[in-house]
Amino acid sequence: MKCAIRIPRLAGAISWLLLTFLVMLPKGGIKFGSAPVTWGYVLLALLFVPLAVVRVLGEGLRTSSLTLAAFASLLPFQITFLYSLWANGTSNPTFVLALILTFIFLPAIFLGVFPGYLRFVNFERFCRYFCFCILAAALWGIFLFFYHPIMGHYIEIPYFTVNAGDYGQLETTKHIDRGSYLKLISTYNNGNLYGVATLILLPLYILLEPSKWKRNVVRVALVLTLSRTVWVGLVVEQMLSLTVKLPTVVSRFPKVRLGRVLPQLIAIGGTIVLVLFGLLFNGNGLGFLFDRELGGRLGGLNAFINPTLLPSMPIDVFSELVYASSLYLYGIIGFFAVVLLFLTPVLFILWKPWLILSPTRRAAVKGLILYAIVAGLDGAILLIPVMVFYFFCYMVLIHGMPGESTLVAIESKTPAPRPNRTLDLAPVAID
Repeated sequence: MKCAIRIPRLAGAISWLLLTFLVMLPKGGIKFGSAPVTWGYVLLALLFVPLAVVRVLGEGLRTSSLTLAAFASLLPFQITFLYSLWANGTSNPTFVLALILTFIFLPAIFLGVFPGYLRFVNFERFCRYFCFCILAAALWGIFLFFYHPIMGHYIEIPYFTVNAGDYGQLETTKHIDRGSYLKLISTYNNGNLYGVATLILLPLYILLEPSKWKRNVVRVALVLTLSRTVWVGLVVEQMLSLTVKLPTVVSRFPKVRLGRVLPQLIAIGGTIVLVLFGLLFNGNGLGFLFDRELGGRLGGLNAFINPTLLPSMPIDVFSELVYASSLYLYGIIGFFAVVLLFLTPVLFILWKPWLILSPTRRAAVKGLILYAIVAGLDGAILLIPVMVFYFFCYMVLIHGMPGESTLVAIESKTPAPRPNRTLDLAPVAID
């Protein structure tokens, strides 16, 4: 009995640590050479083996068809990567390690190991701290955004808000200068990175955070990243809510009612106004939005000219344009392997439409789709903690939020009024 009581407490403590060092303080850590070692990734590595062993001994290798399909969708790129490593070598072993962590280790722990322990997590507490960490990162970012031009420097806490190896170098090494203001970087130390990573979690945060002003604080923080990619993502996030309306995927002819779409149209207009407001902090004005060189990324599109079938380049880091970079580094086969990886969540909701009847799963797949879109502009795919967030949402799509299945079971037996934060987890009515 005592052991049974301690397991949820241990799961709660582990969840708290992971959220702290992956969402709120993702860059805290040290460096070995050029390789960052962050506390969040160290914690994931320490958890992997014991949790995997316990799960295999307790449940065997049983898993769901969706999980098997997710791993199968990763195989083409994993094989292509390993073939390229064997055939072409690498220009930097750090890039090889980053790719192994991103496309082999992270899927293994989030899709293979953690799902067996989700039932031990308290849903309410997890959601509360999840929202707190996202809000804290946004508030810290907004504070630093206005603090730096006044004081001329950042407040840096080595080992926590900034990697000890980057201490004192944020302004010179992170490409965040936008003239009078530097990009909002929060504890992520890079504007584009903070924006792209947070966009993945934004639909879940909007769903789980009951306070409107707190939701808007995060949106303001994303605008102040002064990143075109993030701004596009904010507008696309609102448009997905309007045009996708995921619950209607299972209905052939959903009815469009002005009363239902008008608030979303207003929200899209408000987001565009907010983005234009962000131009006030950028020295280039409207010219920044219509840069023909795409911020120096245009050359990356040359990868689509005379591509090779198989990888012909040494393993290297992905550039900002994820799809173009995959074609350049891994050939046509690698390009389609990456497209398959990001397309699979959409195929899941077509294969098993019941997935999107859950609000949390619907929000998770929205975050996955959002990242798949912005990855064409600047995916920051190998930077910590982007793909942690991606595979976390992938896990939520397949299994629901931590503790959610337990909550559903409890509420099905006790039809008492729910607190404000508790979600209505009943199936969504379809017009």
